[in-house]
Amino acid sequence: MSRFNSPFQPASPEASDPEASGDFRIQGSAEVLVLLQALQEQQIPITLSTPAGLSMQSCLSAVDGQFGALGFDVHPDDPLLPDLLSAEEVTAVAYLDQIKLQFELEGLLLLSSQALARGAVLRSPMPQRLYRFQRRQSFRVRPSSRTPQLRLPHPHESGQELQLRILDLSLGGLALLWPAGLEAPEAGSDIASARIELDRETRFEAGLRVQNLRPDAEGGLLLGLNFARIDNEAERLLQRYIDQVQKLGRLLRKKLSP
Repeated sequence: MSRFNSPFQPASPEASDPEASGDFRIQGSAEVLVLLQALQEQQIPITLSTPAGLSMQSCLSAVDGQFGALGFDVHPDDPLLPDLLSAEEVTAVAYLDQIKLQFELEGLLLLSSQALARGAVLRSPMPQRLYRFQRRQSFRVRPSSRTPQLRLPHPHESGQELQLRILDLSLGGLALLWPAGLEAPEAGSDIASARIELDRETRFEAGLRVQNLRPDAEGGLLLGLNFARIDNEAERLLQRYIDQVQKLGRLLRKKLSP
């Protein structure tokens, strides 16, 4: 194992049709309702989590479009419920086919009734928007400037950090240029924490794992990395950045076309 101890994962080198990503924010009430009803009808598992790290599984037992309310199936004696109910932020994540759906929950309330299958239901107002993320990790974009970079502690110089140029990235990982003359981490080694700075508004911390290495024409190494750890907010920022780069690329192609 390399001296680098952090979570990185491989970025797939294949590129798919950039048109496939589309707009990741869904805020039309009718479309939000349809997706939530699909989650209920198929009884898709939903993970409810908080910024403090609490996580519990549930599914939708009710989607009331008329009153704008959701009901989540819960065990009334679940020891996680008190902390979930007192949390300021609760995020729901579910996978519908090949799409990851994410939405925020507010005003959670535990209702008890003998008429309910488990004697209780977790009630929440219907979210105003959902966020959609492609589940497959092969879609990549190539940044249009030299700004995107990754910062991590220098492996040999205490108190110093490396600033490495990001060549391309996807929801699954990224590729970067490792400088010549500096010992590179081994394939399969972890980078517990790295700072990723894509632009002024898109900066987050994540863990990475080295997937592959290959020589660069200038004497350095090209590293393929996967995200081994990335939180929901960082993933949302990354999706937004990819969406913006994709739209800019389409706009530039239209301007250049005769």
